[in-house]
Amino acid sequence: MVDNSFIVISGFLNLIGGILLLVYWYAFAIFLPYGRLSDTLAILVENRNWIWINSLGALGALCGLLGQAGIYVLQIDNSSPASSIGFYVAVAGTTMLIGTMLWESVLWPILVKHDRKLLSFQGPIYTSKTFFPFFVMAGLIYSAGYILVGIGINQAGLLPKLTGYLIAIGAPTFGFGSMFGKYQVYPRSLGVTLMSAGLIWIGWIMLV
Repeated sequence: MVDNSFIVISGFLNLIGGILLLVYWYAFAIFLPYGRLSDTLAILVENRNWIWINSLGALGALCGLLGQAGIYVLQIDNSSPASSIGFYVAVAGTTMLIGTMLWESVLWPILVKHDRKLLSFQGPIYTSKTFFPFFVMAGLIYSAGYILVGIGINQAGLLPKLTGYLIAIGAPTFGFGSMFGKYQVYPRSLGVTLMSAGLIWIGWIMLV
C-alpha cells in the first residue's frame, strides 16, 4: 500500500521544482545581460545575479530529483520496464545536472576573475577533450532518463499522457540546449518551459 503522505510530499516537490526551474531560467532574461551574449559566458558570470539565479536552478533540479521517487511509487503497480529503468537513469542524469549547475554557480565566477577567456566557447573548457565529453554524457543520461519516464507515464495510464510528452520532449531539449553556444537560450527556453509544465501538472495531481 502506498503511503499517501509520501505521494503528497513528492507532489509538492515536483510542483516547487517545476516553478523554481521556470523562475531560474527566465530570471536569466530579466537579470542577466543575455542580449549581449556573444562568444563567451563571462559577461553573464561576472554579473552579481549569476550565483543566486543558478542556485535557484540547482534547487529546482533537486526538488525534481526527489519528486521522481513519488512518480515512480505512484505508478509502481502499473510500472513497465521503461518507467523502472527511466527512474534510475533520470535520477543519475539529474544528479549529474545538479553537479554541473553547482560548479557553474560557484566555480565559474572564480575562473572568470582570473581569465575571461576560460569561459569562451572557443576556450579551454568548451573545447576540452575531458570536460565536453562529460558534459555530453550528462546530457545524454539526463535526456534518456526523462524520455523513458515520459514513456512510462503514458504506459501506466495513471497520469495524463500529455504530462509524459511534456517531460519526454522538454528534458532533452533543455539538456542539450547548452551545446548551441550563444544560441542556447532558444532551445533551453523551450525545453525548460515544457519540462516545468509537466512537473507542475504532475505535482498538482499528486497533491489533490
